[in-house]
Amino acid sequence: MVKNSSGLSITIGFSIRRLSIVFALITGFASPCMAEGNQKVEITGSPTIQDDRVTLKVKVKDASDRPMVGLKSKDFSVAVDNKPLDSKSIVWKSPEEATPSPVWIIVLIDLSGSMRAKDASGTTKLEGAINAIRQFNKSIADRSRSFPDDLKPRIAIVPFGEPGKDCTGFVVDEDTLDNFSPAGDFKLTNQLDFLANTTPCASTNLYAPLTYALNFLGNTDDVRFNPPLDSNLPKPKLSIILLSDGYHTMPKEAEDFGELQSLLKSNSKITVHTLGYGLTLKELGKKYKLNRSAKRNDINNKKVSAEEFVDENRLAEIAKSGGGISEFSADAIKVTEKLQVFLNAILGEYEISYAQPSSERGSKHNVKVFVTIDKNKSESNLEPYTITVFGRSLPLTTRIIIIGSIILLIGIGGILPFSIWAKRLKEEAIG
Repeated sequence: MVKNSSGLSITIGFSIRRLSIVFALITGFASPCMAEGNQKVEITGSPTIQDDRVTLKVKVKDASDRPMVGLKSKDFSVAVDNKPLDSKSIVWKSPEEATPSPVWIIVLIDLSGSMRAKDASGTTKLEGAINAIRQFNKSIADRSRSFPDDLKPRIAIVPFGEPGKDCTGFVVDEDTLDNFSPAGDFKLTNQLDFLANTTPCASTNLYAPLTYALNFLGNTDDVRFNPPLDSNLPKPKLSIILLSDGYHTMPKEAEDFGELQSLLKSNSKITVHTLGYGLTLKELGKKYKLNRSAKRNDINNKKVSAEEFVDENRLAEIAKSGGGISEFSADAIKVTEKLQVFLNAILGEYEISYAQPSSERGSKHNVKVFVTIDKNKSESNLEPYTITVFGRSLPLTTRIIIIGSIILLIGIGGILPFSIWAKRLKEEAIG
């Protein structure tokens, strides 16, 4: 949405009291007791096989598709080839303990002119968005502090906005997208400081930046994002977070959106989360006394301010097609909370490993994971895998006994007869 610049100076910083509220909200949101109805269980990616040990990554969501990150080992059970495994044979790890995978996150932040406006809490949207991303960056850094350097999550913060008269805007291209830094790195802090002191003046092209980001992460020639199938490189998690307070202002909106949806579906390995910053369509309709939710046509009919209209429906559709979560808020503190939900979705995978029962080379198996909370049991997708080794390695003690027995047999069956034969030859020579 196009708005004239007024040279507004932005200051950054939430009070300690506000941040304490944020963390209280985050803690409550992550708790399993927040779930309503059936939870959803998914084995993400393919099981990895090391010798005969099988390792799974498992994601659990509540009925509202929010990640559940506070579960315990007792909540999980596993069945291989429809036979339950003994819980004592399963090694379970929480998201914080799980073996990390490479993580690449692109944060697309809308810096259109409307970001100068104040939100429901009285904070400018620019200030609220920047502080939310600061906390998001810090939380990822804290969660990944123990990760090896080469596995620390990488983040690229990419502002976007269509340039116009007396407005340079923010162009999205390969250079701005390929600007990753480890979570918590000073480069991200410096970039956020710079953006916090800009004066947004651009209009919103909502679909083009996301299209560029999808094509960039979906590049099959880039082994960072798409390692070869025959390589031993771990499969990375690829995520895009789209934060916007507006709507697609370019011509042929429906045509542009149709092309975007096709691209989202063809890049299913990339998860797209969306965060709308502003009043919901229902709240907007109430504010302008429409007696209904606001619609896009209300902008043309001058019934609703274009500067306040956030395309809630399109953002939800984008997240649905991108396999992600759609959130919405008009309050700076809650925007921070919503980004933490995305963080849990990105890093909130449980890890389960077990020794394959009766494994044989080339044998094919199926695994399914069950999660039971308050007597409510849900099952995952059935995931196939193939054992590629000749059974499991024997314990060290057993291998020592076998080697000792072989040496003893060689001694009895080979060395002893040879010694007797040599002795006889010596005696015959003397005699």
